[in-house]
Amino acid sequence: MAEEDIKEKVLNDLRSLRGKLDPKVLKEVELRMNGQVPYDKESARKTVELFLHARHDQGAFAEKVLKALKDKDLEKEKDQE
Repeated sequence: MAEEDIKEKVLNDLRSLRGKLDPKVLKEVELRMNGQVPYDKESARKTVELFLHARHDQGAFAEKVLKALKDKDLEKEKDQE
């Protein structure tokens, strides 16, 4: 097999694999390859919940934050449609 044939086969295999991967996974891999850590929404949410739990305002601030997060999620969903 010629070197060009092998190269073309490998490139075709890579294209095929890329097509099967979730775009979010590809984005995360790209970020990590560039030395960036992708934003982990679940970890961030847990950190905020722990912070809010320690506050002593009967949950008023927590309600504002959670409402803002939900509103932001709804806006993202609308933008994606």
